[in-house]
Amino acid sequence: MKGIIIYQSRYGATEQYARWLAEATRLPMLSLDRATPAILAGYDIIILGSSVYVGKLLVAKWLDQNAGLLAGKKVLLFIVCGTTADDNGQQQELIRNNLGRALSRSIETFFLPGRCVIANLSWKDRIVLKIGAWLQKDPQKKVVMNQGFDYMDQKNLTRLIAAVKHSVKEAALC
Repeated sequence: MKGIIIYQSRYGATEQYARWLAEATRLPMLSLDRATPAILAGYDIIILGSSVYVGKLLVAKWLDQNAGLLAGKKVLLFIVCGTTADDNGQQQELIRNNLGRALSRSIETFFLPGRCVIANLSWKDRIVLKIGAWLQKDPQKKVVMNQGFDYMDQKNLTRLIAAVKHSVKEAALC
């Protein structure tokens, strides 16, 4: 059985995770804009990576449009964001707001901590982040939003790599 890593990145963190994942699993990777239905038809396992922008998955619209194409395939979704690993409530809210009920049940989801380098943001994104920080009630989150963060680490992929290898092995047995 064949697998592929598809990703959509805004500032590079999701792409970096996709590269590390491709190295660890030896699966091909492709940016979402190059993932045509014809290409995806040749794969049984789709590992999809998305960053989050203002509470929205960059791949949310694509997932809705391609739900039929993904039916019958094993789909693992990794979401790269500023949400901490222990913030289960915010993670569930992201899933509820971005995946339909059917998709959320059929897709295995992994949250990976990302990166936000304020100096690299567009002026528009800096303003959006400043407004978000101003509205944020949690003082620790407010500081992080104002100063940026970098939680990128290959070790964050451990669970996802294990799930990918298990899915590939399981698919080969069928």
